[in-house]
Amino acid sequence: MHFLLSGALTRAVKWGWITTGNPASTAEPPPEPNPDPQPPTPEEAARIVNEAWKDPEWGTLVWLAMTTGARRAELCALRWKHVSLSLGTISVRRSVDQNGAETAEKGTKTHQHRRIALDPDTIAVLTEHRQRWKTRVASLGLSLSDEAFVFSLTPDGSKSMKPNTVTQRYGRLAARLGIATTIHKLRHFSATELIAAGVDPRTVGGRLGHAGGGSTTLRVYSAWVAESDQRAANMLATRMPSRPVAVDRIERAKTQPEAPYEKIAAGIRKQILDGALAPRSPASTQKEIRETHDVSAGTANRVVELLKEWKLVEASRGRRAVVLRPPAEEVQKPEPVTEPTSPASDGEGAELLDLRLFCLGENVRTFTAEAAPGDPAQLRRLLTNAARRHGGKDVDPADYELEVRRAGAAELITTFAAL
Repeated sequence: MHFLLSGALTRAVKWGWITTGNPASTAEPPPEPNPDPQPPTPEEAARIVNEAWKDPEWGTLVWLAMTTGARRAELCALRWKHVSLSLGTISVRRSVDQNGAETAEKGTKTHQHRRIALDPDTIAVLTEHRQRWKTRVASLGLSLSDEAFVFSLTPDGSKSMKPNTVTQRYGRLAARLGIATTIHKLRHFSATELIAAGVDPRTVGGRLGHAGGGSTTLRVYSAWVAESDQRAANMLATRMPSRPVAVDRIERAKTQPEAPYEKIAAGIRKQILDGALAPRSPASTQKEIRETHDVSAGTANRVVELLKEWKLVEASRGRRAVVLRPPAEEVQKPEPVTEPTSPASDGEGAELLDLRLFCLGENVRTFTAEAAPGDPAQLRRLLTNAARRHGGKDVDPADYELEVRRAGAAELITTFAAL
C-alpha cells in the first residue's frame, strides 16, 4: 500500500496536482518480513525429478527449472531459437503472462535479458528433448521451427504452455509425493544449492534474474565468495540427483504391469506366448473382456489397444479381432508377468480364481477374478458386482451364490452366499 500510494503521490507532485510535497515520504511503512525460501531438500528434489520423469517432457521442464532457476513464465516462453546446445547456454528474454484463460508474451519480470550456462547433463536432457520434438513434428510432415516453444502442448510447438498449467501439474505431483512445495521453490532450490557450493551471490543473482546486481540474492540467501557462472553450472550438476532414464511404458507393461488394463493385457499376452491362444484364432472382444474381468468399457478398450501395440492382436473396424503369431524371441524367452487383477482384489493372499454365479440354482455367469478365497468381504463384493451386472442395480444379492475354484482347477473351494 505504501509503495502504491507513494508512487501515485510522487506523480501528483510532478504534475502539479499537489504542492506540499509527497506526504507518503514522512510515513513509516511496516518492515518487510524476513526471507524464508524453504526450498526442497536434495532428497525431496530426487523424488520430484524421478516422479516427473515418468513423462520425459514434463521431467525436462522440472529439471530445467531446478538447474537454471528460471521462473515458470520464462520457461513457458522459451523458444528453440533461445537454446544453443553447441555453446551450452539458454537465453531468457521473454515470459508468458496469463490473465484467466488468455496468455500473452511480455518481457521478463525485471525486464532483463540473461544468458545461463548449462551443465553437461542438462545439455543432454535438452538434446534428447529436441530429438523427441523433431520426431513428432516429422511424423506430421513438418520440420521443427526455431520459433517453436521448447515446452508446448500443441503438436508443432506453436503455442506456449500456460503458467497456471505448470503450477497445477506440479502441485498434483507434490501432493502425490506428500511434499509441501511449489514450482517457484525450485528457484530457491537452485539458489540455495549454488550458495552452499560456494558460488558468489552476484553470479547466482545473474542466473536467477534478480535485479540489483545480487543484492536481492545476498539479502535472501546470504553472502559467499565469488565464482564464475560456468563454475556455478558445474557445481549444481554435482548436487543434482542422477538423471532418470526414460522408460518405454508399452514395453514396461509386459513385465511390470501396474494399471488394471495393463495387468489384464499381460495375462492375455501370457496365454498367447504359452500357446493357449493359437495364431489366427479369435481374440477376446471388448465385451468379453468387460464381463470376464468386471471392468469398464474404457478399460477393456485400453486392453485391446495395448495388445495391438504389442502386435499380438490384429483388429479393425467391422471385423473380429484375431490373435497374431508372437515374435520368435518372445516365444523362446517368455518373461514373467503378473496375472490380471480385478478391482475387487485389495487384500492379502489374493490369487486368480474361476468363479461361477448361480441365480436361484441356475448358472448365469462364469468369469475369472483375483481375490483371496478366504476373505468374505472380497467374495461378497465379487458376488454383488456380478449379480448387478446380471440383474441390474436393484437386484437382491441374496438370490445368488458364487462357486469358487482356483484358476484351471476342478476342485471346489467354497460356495459363497450373501446372507
